[in-house]
Amino acid sequence: MSYSRSALPTQKNQNNAQQISLFNGFFLRWNALVQSEKVVVLGIVLIPLWWFWGWSYLLLFLGLGILSHDIYRYGSIRIQRPSLFVIALVLYGLYDIILTIFHGLNNSTELGMRDLIEPANTIFSPAFILWYIKTRDIRVRPRTVIWSFSFLVLLMVAVWAYIFFIHRQATFLPPRSLFGALTNKPLQYVPGLGNTNYLIPFRPEDSSISGLSRYFYFFHGPESLALVSAFICLLSLEERSKLWKYLLFLTTFFLLLTSGTRSVWIVLPFALFIWFLLSAANSKSSWLFFACIATTSALVLMFPVVTDVTTNILAGTAESTSEFRGDSTAVRSEIYRRTYEAILNSSNFQLFFGHVVPGETVLPGYAPAMVGTHSFYLGSLLYIRGILGSVLFLTYWTSLISWLIQTRKSRPFGCVMMFLIFSLTFCVMAFESVVMPIMLIAVVTQERDYQLNKF
Repeated sequence: MSYSRSALPTQKNQNNAQQISLFNGFFLRWNALVQSEKVVVLGIVLIPLWWFWGWSYLLLFLGLGILSHDIYRYGSIRIQRPSLFVIALVLYGLYDIILTIFHGLNNSTELGMRDLIEPANTIFSPAFILWYIKTRDIRVRPRTVIWSFSFLVLLMVAVWAYIFFIHRQATFLPPRSLFGALTNKPLQYVPGLGNTNYLIPFRPEDSSISGLSRYFYFFHGPESLALVSAFICLLSLEERSKLWKYLLFLTTFFLLLTSGTRSVWIVLPFALFIWFLLSAANSKSSWLFFACIATTSALVLMFPVVTDVTTNILAGTAESTSEFRGDSTAVRSEIYRRTYEAILNSSNFQLFFGHVVPGETVLPGYAPAMVGTHSFYLGSLLYIRGILGSVLFLTYWTSLISWLIQTRKSRPFGCVMMFLIFSLTFCVMAFESVVMPIMLIAVVTQERDYQLNKF
């Protein structure tokens, strides 16, 4: 185990002692955790409770809790000058609110409290928490995060076993979440009313893999489940115990398959390949690895027969993947096509500032299938927020990733690779509600003793 020279011996001994006493059998020693670790552990293991609540405004509650804690304990908020990614995210949130207000005034539509509270939950609270984490150098040991997600995975496997073996994946009437009941949502669930308002652990009429329905478990959609599962898979590879590592990875990968989210199925192996490539680049055998890559590339490019075979394999894989759930693929393709056409036909004002709201539905009777949805880059940014909003968000995103790469020696490399998965899936997925929580966990997960990552 190697450490940076800046770490003091006393700090090393203290952290090593805490690492040894971290577990009591299978369970964590609560007294061995610092306050930030307790917050993260509770936030993860209580995900079933957040699901029962409806996943609404959790980041806002967390931000207000941090704010209240520091004011009560210290009398003020002890933070430094914000980084570029914090400033860019705040500007993006202000831009979002200003656009919404002007759109409401121009179209004579009333603005509700949700129009103001939602940016506070999804943008301003994460910006404040990021600012706080960086200023205070908040760190949570990776093994505490891995244990917490392992506990969550066990719960999801138990839910799957009950639904598959006992409930037989039969149809059911989903009850309302607590938030859905408080906001007086209809008792009968209809697509478009918001999955967060109902408790939907799986969708019996849809399929993921052969013989299985499409599962959500404790999340409000299969895409959210897929992103969380991908993050757990990456984190599991950081575990030192081989048995724990492989069991957690394989079990979580099975849960990922039950989500039926093709984009994450494809992107996760690609991210693992990039990880392996970077690992090989830092090893003594890197010359052999890159020699194999160079030889393979030469074969593909120099010989037409090999090129044709490779192209056919890739085309067949893409086609079979797309046809796995052909109905949704056709709808999504139509959404992307009409969104792209709407952007091309936009006025200069709309192109720069965006359309503010999604367009018409491409599938009559199905509200979620609207122009400007199902793609964060194409829909949520370019179509809805325009060029200006896209520049603001991408400034935040690239500067945050740049900071993560600069500080990668003290954090699990899987946390950095998760941002690659986000960046790729944004092409064909919306900005899911779990993105910000995963991002915050990835940022805060670091070795407190500055242990160098082997990658």
